[in-house]
Amino acid sequence: MYESENHIRERIRELKEYYTNVVIYGVVIFACLIIWMTTGGTFWPIWVIVALGAVALLKGIRLGLFPKLNEIFPFLRSDWEEEQIRRALEEKIENRNEKKGE
Repeated sequence: MYESENHIRERIRELKEYYTNVVIYGVVIFACLIIWMTTGGTFWPIWVIVALGAVALLKGIRLGLFPKLNEIFPFLRSDWEEEQIRRALEEKIENRNEKKGE
């Protein structure tokens, strides 16, 4: 899947950034829960949990960390755009060759 050392380094950098963000999200959610427990009221941290959870899930899908979800949402994969460009170029070449053969 990854041809060169640069691609591998980029992939590792993206994974490190993702896991760092997940830890930060956890700290923010924990802080919100502590604030809510000390002040009371309705359970407002749910909005923070849902928002940060959605962000983490979408980034994880894009990085290919959830293979089953990649099948459902293939356009979120990091290599999807390159794959579509390659397919479109191949189709264009095939169409051009077919027209020459007519």
